[in-house]
Parts: sequence; C-alpha cells; structure tokens
Amino acid sequence: MTISERWITAIEDACTEPDLARSNQSITRLHYLLSEALADRLGREGGPNFHSWAVWGSRKAGVTIRQEDLDSAIVNATTTAGVVGSVIGAATGVLAGRWLHWGPYYSTAVIGAGIGTLTGGWTGRQIAIWSREKAARLILQGNQTVLQDIGEQSARFLELLENDATREGREAFFAGLRPGSTERHGQDRLATAFRSYLAAFDSNDLETKRAEMIAGNCEIVYHEHIRLEPYIRSAMPFIIRRCATRRLMTYEIGEKVLTVGEDLPGIPTPTAAKNWAKIEERMRYVFALFRKFHNSPEVFSAPYPEMEMPQFGRDGRSPYEAKAPSTCEWP
Repeated sequence: MTISERWITAIEDACTEPDLARSNQSITRLHYLLSEALADRLGREGGPNFHSWAVWGSRKAGVTIRQEDLDSAIVNATTTAGVVGSVIGAATGVLAGRWLHWGPYYSTAVIGAGIGTLTGGWTGRQIAIWSREKAARLILQGNQTVLQDIGEQSARFLELLENDATREGREAFFAGLRPGSTERHGQDRLATAFRSYLAAFDSNDLETKRAEMIAGNCEIVYHEHIRLEPYIRSAMPFIIRRCATRRLMTYEIGEKVLTVGEDLPGIPTPTAAKNWAKIEERMRYVFALFRKFHNSPEVFSAPYPEMEMPQFGRDGRSPYEAKAPSTCEWP
C-alpha cells in the first residue's frame, strides 16, 4: 500500500467504528498523527498545521459525544428556563387575577411564578437531555466529515512531500482536488491552503513559513466550518444558542481552557462569540485563536497522554512510520 492508501484505510476504519466514543478517540488520535507527520515534513519551526488544531476540537467534541457535559447542561438549562418561567408565570398570574377578579394581585403573581418556575425548569431539563443526545450524534457525524474530507487530502499531500514535492507531483495533487466553492462541494479553499503549505515548505525564512502556515490553517478551517454548518445549527436548538455559547462552550489547548463567549486575552479587537451557530462569529474567534497561539508549544502536545494508542488499519500497523512521543505511541 502507498503512504496515502495506508492513511485513508486508517481514516475509514476510524469513521466506520460503530462505538461513538471510540470512533471519536480514534479520529482525535489520527488528527494528532497527521499533525506530527506534516510537522516533520513541513518543518515544525513553521508552527502547527490544521490537524494540530483539529486534535483539540475533536477532543472537545468527545466530551459531548460521551455525554460528559450533560450534568452542567441540565443545570444551566433548568436554571435559565426556570427563571424565564418564573417571570412569565408571575405576569400570567397578575393578568389572570385581573381577568378573573382574584386578589390580591401579588398572591396570584407568586402562585404564577411558582408554577412557571416548576414548568420552565422541567421543560429546560427535558430540552437539555434531548439536545445533548441529538448533539452527540451530530457532532460525531461532523467529526467524521472533517477527517474524511480533509484527512484524505492531507494523506495525499504527505505522499507528495515524501516524494520530494516535484513539479509533476504538485500538478497531480492539485488536479485531484474538486474545483469550485465549498458551498458547491468544491475544494478551492483546500487548494489555496495546500499552496500556502507548499510556500512554507519552499521558504527558508521563518516569518514567511509561519505566515503561510497560518494562512493555510485559516483557509482549511473556513472550508471545514462551511461543511459543518448544518451539523452545528442542528446540534444547537435555537432557543439555547446564546446561552450555550456563553455558558457551556470552551476551547481547550493542552491544559489551557478558553471560553468562546469571552474575548481572547491580549487582542485589542473583540473576538468573543455570542452565538456559535453564526459562522461569522465562529470564524472571528477561530482566526484570532489561530494567530494568537500559533507559536504556543501546547498546540503540538498529545491529546491523550494517559492512554495507549489503538491499532488502526486492517493489518494493525501505523500509517505514520516516524516515532511519536512515548506518551502517545502506537502499540
């Protein structure tokens, strides 16, 4: 098997794994190994590639896929819905008291607030449970889509680099990408991204390398989020999008935890997202994140240092022959 065929086989195995949690962990680890392989070929000094960042997005997705955030989601949804229900219930109690000539009004307001709190809290809890179950399935589907769409092209790109990135090889690689916009299922943004990666590969200037890697990463993540748009919107019920963005959504890089509803530190322009379902708000945050932490060593760290790497591929061999750190080795 060729280098790209071995990677693609591993990608297929990870994405067809029936167990949701294991599929996500396999995808996360494959992003990590693709990141390491690309870093070795493009030059680690140029900074992280798209898969370096995808490691952390995929690991975070695993929290929802494994339902580890269900308790906090229930608490937040129950509290918020309870408060809203209380206000609506109190207003309804006052109006009912006037209409039915009950009194005093503060009594009907208190009764209405109590009923509204209980009803709203119960409704919020049910919405949280339902939405988390739905979100787990949709997030994994998005997780798989990203690895299949971008990982397979990265596998082809690695084979190009392994063969010294000749002129003929470059032409063949770009000919293998579908022309057209992402919205029309084309891969023009990926073509632009991999040209930036090749510019980083060709350059001996450190700042040029880093600038081209950032440009390539931003193109790929924009392509990715256009593809993920229906999954993200469906996974976030309209009624809780702002609340979930502000109170539940974080981004982790190694041990660093960032809240997407807050501005990134040290950046003078606003970066916080108010509604993660809006792509313009996601991209504003993610582009700033990529630039802010491009030179941070945490981005390259292993996602699961405490766990063994599972065997990928039908023959159990790694598609990445170079040795990974001992905390994240292939068995």
